[in-house]
Amino acid sequence: MKAIVPSESSRKFTETASRLYHDQLDDEALEYLMGPERLLTEETITAHRFGVVRSPEPGHEAVRNYLSIPYLTPDGECIALRFRRLGEGNGPKYRSLAGDPPRLYGTDALEWGTRNICLTEGEFDRAIAIQCGLPAVGLPGANTWEPVFRRLLVQFDAVFVLHDDDDAGRELVAKVAGHLDNVRPIPMTGGDVTSYFGSHGKEGLRAKLGA
Repeated sequence: MKAIVPSESSRKFTETASRLYHDQLDDEALEYLMGPERLLTEETITAHRFGVVRSPEPGHEAVRNYLSIPYLTPDGECIALRFRRLGEGNGPKYRSLAGDPPRLYGTDALEWGTRNICLTEGEFDRAIAIQCGLPAVGLPGANTWEPVFRRLLVQFDAVFVLHDDDDAGRELVAKVAGHLDNVRPIPMTGGDVTSYFGSHGKEGLRAKLGA
């Protein structure tokens, strides 16, 4: 199994790849990220260093033309990459590199000094929460909760789980609540964080949490 803390050479390679893919952002990728599907601002895209794999680095050939999603440490270093298919096409919608363990996404929010934090399903939903001024970390998906994540979230007065309005989202809440006593489920009525933001705007999403 791949180590949770990558080797120095792996970190250097991943950091370089994340910056190269960010530099490869083009009109098609930006139209997707900023359009009605994702609703991200240019500032949010830059802060999260989202990119697109037009010219793959060695070992990344299978994710050519996928979006790249860097997992950045609080000091801005990329230690892992995930990939999201751009458009419909063939192949899995999301891909991780072989042997990469699930990680919490957006761990810089753990150091904001807030009493509460949000937990989202998916990296792009986390980006929307941050765009709305909400401290948030994300999971790679509803089925990727790991008990070890408790160590990072037990410090907060409340963990607002902004879960998708479906069975998988409700199952996620049950899993997280099995390891934390500070869970507050917030169903994203009718969809997920991004769709709720699209329908209700920044203030609507914040009001959903009482922020």
